[in-house]
Amino acid sequence: MKTIVAALFFVLGPVTLWAGEAIFPYSAFGPQAAAYTLIGMEWWQWDSHGDSTDKKYPIKIVVFWGQTQEETTKRHPVDQAKLLDFRYVEYLKAIQHIRSSIKEFKRAGLDASQLEETLTQLKKHKAEQAKQRQGSFNKYRQIC
Repeated sequence: MKTIVAALFFVLGPVTLWAGEAIFPYSAFGPQAAAYTLIGMEWWQWDSHGDSTDKKYPIKIVVFWGQTQEETTKRHPVDQAKLLDFRYVEYLKAIQHIRSSIKEFKRAGLDASQLEETLTQLKKHKAEQAKQRQGSFNKYRQIC
């Protein structure tokens, strides 16, 4: 039995062992002018335009790694009836975009602290998930 569990873990483990995601509010990626090329406009994706007032939409950005966007979408589906609006960004694309935005903000003399915080939190979240999963992996190795 241990051999079967070990074999399944080594075959299936790498797929789920290193997969993860982090969820951020739209604002974590900066103002719409800086973020829209990566995550779309800051209004419901099912609407053709935003509200004329300063309405805040509770849009969530799901940054994922080690899994497909399809897998991520299944866990966090967009649902217009429930006003659940998710945008999906692969980890490396998110990191590149945030770093680029930080440089642009600094060149323009703008405050990049929110973007720097998002970058820090994203890296930290990924590292923590990897550490937790590595601990699980080590427990399974001890069983086998």
